[in-house]
Amino acid sequence: MARIEQRGESWRVQWRLCDGKGALRRDAAGKALVQSATWPSRDLATQAKDIAEAHRHQWTADQVYDAILEPSGGHRSKAPTLTEWFADFIESKTRITRGTEAGYRQQFRDHIEPALGAKPLDRITAVDVGKWINRRREAGVKNSTLTREFALLHQTLEAAVRARHIERNPCKETDFVRDRVDDTDTGEGREKYLTWREYELVRARFAPEWHPLLDFFAETGTRWSEATALQTGDIVHPTARSLRAKVKISRAWKRSGKGDDRYLGPTKGRRRREVSIRQALYDTLVHLAPPKKNALVFHDGDGGTIHYSNFWNRVWKPALIEAQRCPEHPPPRREEQREGATGRCGDFGGRTKTGGPCGARVPAGYTRCTGHMGPEPNAVSTCDCPDVVRLDGEVYGPHLLRHSFASWLFLKGVPQLTISRVLGHSTTMVTSEVYGHLMPESDDAVLDALQRIEDDLNED
Repeated sequence: MARIEQRGESWRVQWRLCDGKGALRRDAAGKALVQSATWPSRDLATQAKDIAEAHRHQWTADQVYDAILEPSGGHRSKAPTLTEWFADFIESKTRITRGTEAGYRQQFRDHIEPALGAKPLDRITAVDVGKWINRRREAGVKNSTLTREFALLHQTLEAAVRARHIERNPCKETDFVRDRVDDTDTGEGREKYLTWREYELVRARFAPEWHPLLDFFAETGTRWSEATALQTGDIVHPTARSLRAKVKISRAWKRSGKGDDRYLGPTKGRRRREVSIRQALYDTLVHLAPPKKNALVFHDGDGGTIHYSNFWNRVWKPALIEAQRCPEHPPPRREEQREGATGRCGDFGGRTKTGGPCGARVPAGYTRCTGHMGPEPNAVSTCDCPDVVRLDGEVYGPHLLRHSFASWLFLKGVPQLTISRVLGHSTTMVTSEVYGHLMPESDDAVLDALQRIEDDLNED
């Protein structure tokens, strides 16, 4: 129910925004969206309350204002709202996967619809879009994330132009710069990568059963979805004509849009490729590969898919943290030995995963329960010992090995075109944007050019 309250000499109407099924609409943090409209008299406030309730609290404050004040000469817009148009637009897309469609729907529902969804298409202005962009930035959204959201809004409104619902796309009239670099950016956000020595140190922290998968990542630069989709038939055996063993990267796991369900589809950008592999890796793959051609080379032990979340939590994260801890200089422990210490872990600062005080009892003479003994879960060593990997305590995903593979190739002088093809990038521009700082020949070329200029001046 909408409610009216007097605030000084004005009257405010408030209601919780609902969707078409009557359920509360919420923001990304799960908080219910509340609408409010302020009026100079109780009569207008009552009228606004009646309108909000008549539309089952599905109308925003702007729509209620429009209904009462009748802007634009009293003529209401006949254009569909952004939410209505997006439903038609997304269903008309023919070149996206089901998982991508589900991602677009969630992106729109969580981040675009609350701000602009209720507005008719012809009422959305560049100012509205600009305000939305600034609010997203104030919420701490990364530039890369905001760029994806803006791109979705842009293509949605561009389709509305083609359908003649609006004359021009308001996104084009903003000063938004895609993937903008902040003025305070110091360049420290570049992709992380391991040296080969660091890779060996990390690899040693994994159980031997995972070494083949790690080596495959590190020696092919494949993505998680591609490597875990490799089948026996994708191994290209050496022949008299081609002495090098290869693997075909032609499929990847895709999200179905229904929970965690996955299906096999094309690789990102539909970039099929063959990658040459070393003999040692080839021998390992041949040993692992099941007899059937369509069987997974890397599987969960029963022939099924390796689930990323399980691998991350149980295998990858513990090993990467351990690789950053020095046996001689471990990070500080949470518990202390204290004479006479008794009670609950929470009495000494112990907290549960949800942030509340831990209620487990501590062993006599200790300040933490057994579950909260040892270093903080992500704590790492800060020493300079040579056998410790330094990633500042961060736990980068398996994609770290893809970046490491690319960095090794660049630093050994492999041509950019070759690296781009092996990685499956759509263009060399993508490769250059991600790994341009690893091109030593560009720095050498600059220095050589300056030296030649100086030599020419000296000769004159």
